[in-house]
Amino acid sequence: MAGAPRSANANPRSRRRWRERVSRAARERLQDESGPTNQDISVLIIYFYQGETTLDVDNIAKSLLDGLKGVLFRDDQQVSEILIRKSRFSAGLSLTGASLYLLDAIERMSQAGSDFVYVRADPAPDHSRIP
Repeated sequence: MAGAPRSANANPRSRRRWRERVSRAARERLQDESGPTNQDISVLIIYFYQGETTLDVDNIAKSLLDGLKGVLFRDDQQVSEILIRKSRFSAGLSLTGASLYLLDAIERMSQAGSDFVYVRADPAPDHSRIP
């Protein structure tokens, strides 16, 4: 999704608009899915930015997950694991194991000069195993 994420500390109006954008983007991307899952999930969030950012990773997840509620999952209690990164992208960035969808987004956003957020959800990990 294009743009910088809104911090949990941002003003309420800005957070609400961000949640609405997240929901809309998720609905567009998941249009072939059967609706929100009932399963526990693991969520990967990567904020790709250019230049500098003062956004703390611990403030990225709340508003973003609130926007995914009812679209990707029914309740955010289903999120049993979160990995959040912020990564500066620049010319020559090389990613190993990235999906074609992510590589395409990086190319489009770097040409547009825009920050963006990548979100991937997977089934929850086996919690009997410690990473």
